[in-house]
Amino acid sequence: MKTIGVFTPSSAVDKETLKQGISYWKNKGFRVKEAAHLYEKNRFLAGSDEERAADLTALFCDEDVDIIMVACGGYGSARMLGRLDYRLISVHQKPFVGLSDTTALQLALLKKAGLVSFSGYLMKPRHGREMFPYTEQSLFDCLNGREQVFCGLESDYDGTEITGRLVGGCLSLVVGLSGTPYFPDVSGNILVLEELNEEPYVLDRLLTQLENAGVFDQTAAVVLGAFIDCKAKDPTDGTAEDVLKEWKSRIKCPVFSGFPYGHQAGSAVWPVGGQAVLTCGTMRVSGVAFHG
Repeated sequence: MKTIGVFTPSSAVDKETLKQGISYWKNKGFRVKEAAHLYEKNRFLAGSDEERAADLTALFCDEDVDIIMVACGGYGSARMLGRLDYRLISVHQKPFVGLSDTTALQLALLKKAGLVSFSGYLMKPRHGREMFPYTEQSLFDCLNGREQVFCGLESDYDGTEITGRLVGGCLSLVVGLSGTPYFPDVSGNILVLEELNEEPYVLDRLLTQLENAGVFDQTAAVVLGAFIDCKAKDPTDGTAEDVLKEWKSRIKCPVFSGFPYGHQAGSAVWPVGGQAVLTCGTMRVSGVAFHG
């Protein structure tokens, strides 16, 4: 029987709500080990930066923990990055699963510890469900090292296949990490982006930052996931779709949209740092094997 270690690197999680997610995994035959400071609350954070960093390090080093899952998103994972022992984590690698604000932490773990992690799931139930069947299948494919094939992507690109490492996650977190020592190399890689609750002009500002930072000049391709509830307060500002349509033609590398990943009900789960091959309408993602 495998053990899942659960912690939160970001905002505080409600204990009663998380119980539902924990019960789901126990019913699947897993043990669940709660991090020491899992239910702490310090303003808008789940305990101090030191406590959250200590929880993550402890779970990586705990030989009884096979998988680490993030309880919830919110804000704060980037505050931990300077407090982690990446060398220690690099020699205790194991599957690590998160979404949303976890993007900053996952990109830093890839850059500093060489850890491939999985993005697309949080243990706290969302959208009124403990788990969605599509997410369940995708997550178990990741955890079992199986290849995934995502069809139905849209693009004007009709050239040869594009191969690269997958990086990215929540757009605002990607932008916040760019230009720091924790941002992984995107040269020749495939950048995945999604977002939640940002107005269209904010999406444009974030994409402009990536353009001005030269990120799009380096990437082999960009894959757009779901942009949920990204609505303008002023209808004359246009829509998120308007923004993304413009940027599809503005970004110089091939851009693919329609990847079922993000904050919607039922997200795909994919390996941050894993290998993928893009062809017309399809992304084939290699499985990742963990040993030990």
